[in-house]
Amino acid sequence: MTHILRKVEWVRVAGKWTKMSVMGADLSDEMLKIPANKENENRVVILMIPGNPGNEGFYAHFGREVLRNLLARYAETQRNEKNEYLFYTVSSLNHVRMPDHLNSDGEHRNHDRISLEEQVSHKLAFCKEHLPRGKQLYVLGHSIGSYMMLRILPEVILEGFHVAKAVGLFPTIVNMATSPNGRRLQGTLATLNHHDWLTKSICWWVDYLPSFVKKFLVGLNLRHPNTPPEIVDAAVELVHLDVFRNIVHMSNDELDIVLDLDERLMEKQDMVHFYYGLKDGWCPVEHGYSMRDRLGDGQVTLDEHDCEHAFVISEGDIMAKNVVKYFD
Repeated sequence: MTHILRKVEWVRVAGKWTKMSVMGADLSDEMLKIPANKENENRVVILMIPGNPGNEGFYAHFGREVLRNLLARYAETQRNEKNEYLFYTVSSLNHVRMPDHLNSDGEHRNHDRISLEEQVSHKLAFCKEHLPRGKQLYVLGHSIGSYMMLRILPEVILEGFHVAKAVGLFPTIVNMATSPNGRRLQGTLATLNHHDWLTKSICWWVDYLPSFVKKFLVGLNLRHPNTPPEIVDAAVELVHLDVFRNIVHMSNDELDIVLDLDERLMEKQDMVHFYYGLKDGWCPVEHGYSMRDRLGDGQVTLDEHDCEHAFVISEGDIMAKNVVKYFD
């Protein structure tokens, strides 16, 4: 079995620090560099845009399994072409707390709250500044990451990326406020967002918890035997006041902004595919039926494996096998 490497680092994106990771069988400088004149003809780049919370660590196991499945498939088919796969994930701004030495070395601070619109711009800037070109680019979006994926897709193509497909997994791109979870949480999110002092008053103490206590508390809610250790580590990183404030702020934005389908999202609909769950509290299956009526069976898949909206917690293996089917 091919060993999949993972590299995690903090990078500047439009002057702001963010955490990103890249995985692949080869993470050499030559493989990762962005050539000035010539594109790497063997490189297939996969960009994973996370949901909310937007921590890249939630997609580490899923991404590793996507790469393993792709490599295994090409080995089985004995194709002559040699593809080098790179799986990139970038965290949303302030969904991971910046290290202290970076908090004063950029254009934003840990206490800043970042809007959904700013997060969209951040993903586009990341593509322009840090994503290497190759012979193909596959863009995956999860939950609100699907909304961001569709927003930036036209400009990514204009930047010269050879986008093969854009795939929305459990996509929250329409009527979030009227979804079961939206109706249940909208009042609470609006209160915490509009009264930031209240959120600070309630949650100030979490920053003082030792790491082992945070890990214990997170572990109480992540007991599934299939939960990868990276999920626990990423969840521990959420246990900070400013991270929680940003999750609340972005969630409230989503409920206010993601209403009727924005036709801008469907500008490149011929290359877009969607994967809908059957029991999704954020994106009811009725949304899938509606999108299937618009795009047809070939571009809309309804889940057959009883996967949850937050599939990365325990069903990353299953979803990795499903996602590989989208690759040519």
